[in-house]
Amino acid sequence: MMQARFGPGPRPQRSGFGIRCVRFVLLCLPLGLLAACSWLVTTDRSLILWLGTAAQGLGCLLGLFSWQGLRKPLGPAVIMLYVIALSWLLLGTVGTEFWFVHLSEAILLVTPLGFFAVQNLRESGALDLRRANSLAAQLAGRAEWPVKLSDCKNLPEVRALREALHIDAAPAINLLTHAKPQVRLAALAAMEFRQEWRKNQPEIVLHFTKKAAEPELRAAAILALANTDERNLVEDLGEFTRDPAPVVRQAANQALLWKAETCWPWIRNAIRATLAAADLENDGPLGEQGYLFPVEAVADLTAWCSEKGVLAFRAAQTLGRHYAHALAQKHDPALIAQLRQLVADVHRPPMLRLEVARVLQHFKELDGSVLQALMNPVTPAPLRLIAVETLLAHQESHEAVAALHDLARLPNREIALATADVVQRRLGIDLGLPRGEPLPPVQSRKAAEVARQLMIWALQQEAPAEEAAAGLAEDDGW
Repeated sequence: MMQARFGPGPRPQRSGFGIRCVRFVLLCLPLGLLAACSWLVTTDRSLILWLGTAAQGLGCLLGLFSWQGLRKPLGPAVIMLYVIALSWLLLGTVGTEFWFVHLSEAILLVTPLGFFAVQNLRESGALDLRRANSLAAQLAGRAEWPVKLSDCKNLPEVRALREALHIDAAPAINLLTHAKPQVRLAALAAMEFRQEWRKNQPEIVLHFTKKAAEPELRAAAILALANTDERNLVEDLGEFTRDPAPVVRQAANQALLWKAETCWPWIRNAIRATLAAADLENDGPLGEQGYLFPVEAVADLTAWCSEKGVLAFRAAQTLGRHYAHALAQKHDPALIAQLRQLVADVHRPPMLRLEVARVLQHFKELDGSVLQALMNPVTPAPLRLIAVETLLAHQESHEAVAALHDLARLPNREIALATADVVQRRLGIDLGLPRGEPLPPVQSRKAAEVARQLMIWALQQEAPAEEAAAGLAEDDGW
């Protein structure tokens, strides 16, 4: 299920020793005032004051223990204890005209009223808004900035501003018109994955996103809107999945795909256009680590694998990442059986079968029946090579070696390099590939030499087999 992402919340404040002493005095002050009045008042109601003092002492002890060593907010405890003490004092001093009693009543009345006023002021957000405006002014007046623009989001002032913006984002939005791009980026970073917006604030950020010239600013603005659930805004963000800057495309995918369960119908066309864009082929699969596509998106991606060009290639890659995430999160026998059936189905798109086979190979879930189906000579060469390598990884297989000979003779240098890699790793035959390094580029001289060595190996292995067949023919009188 989709869960909203949250920015860091307000940090709990640590109390120093002096502040804790003041809190202790405030909690115990009603007890002291009641005890003093009980001692000074000698009327027939003094017993009520002593009973109130005892009850107040018990309440004070409970308050000290329940507020965990005076670390929690003191307001509710002060209001409760002071009101209780005032009630006992008014009950036990009816008709008493003594200056200390009136002073105690005033203290017990004014103190909780002051705490109540401060508590309401804090809950109104006025203090946080004032602090946010102060932090925003500090950022606007900052003289020294990191050399790299993207590093501005990691400044301590940005984290402090993010914590102070939980009431209203206006102080950060006001910085979007600042002349320095560093200030604008810091303001956007402070609003990253923001949930609560006032009226028209998301539209202001989106307008800024469309006008910003720096890719870092566009990416930060997109992440600021990542929690929005308004369809118009989500559809507009989908256009940034084809932005010329890779950092912007990555931010757009991150902001949209993690919540694809709810907004897939809104971004479906944008994602299809992104996957089909020829200039974005090297971006690889879409998707974010840890998040799975909904069923509707999987169905669309599967259908797109049947089309031609870059769309089929990247849709298959995206599904491969999706299934890899699913198996990494949970070992699902039903899903594994479904994927095995998909790989063995010759009517499925070859690219999709290949990506799913790679996933099953990684999780060691390619069983014997699937491997035998993939060993068929009519199977696409990359799929057949996966089956060959899986068989050779577990045991010696003459059928797998024979399949390697067939693959080695194919006039495709990319297949030749992949085959040479399997031959060198699984059969221990040195074909000139550097150990522990990526395969050389297909058009390089090294790749041509490796392909030549592979062809020589295949022909050398083929010659003894032909000689043995000729000998059998002579023995039979042919």
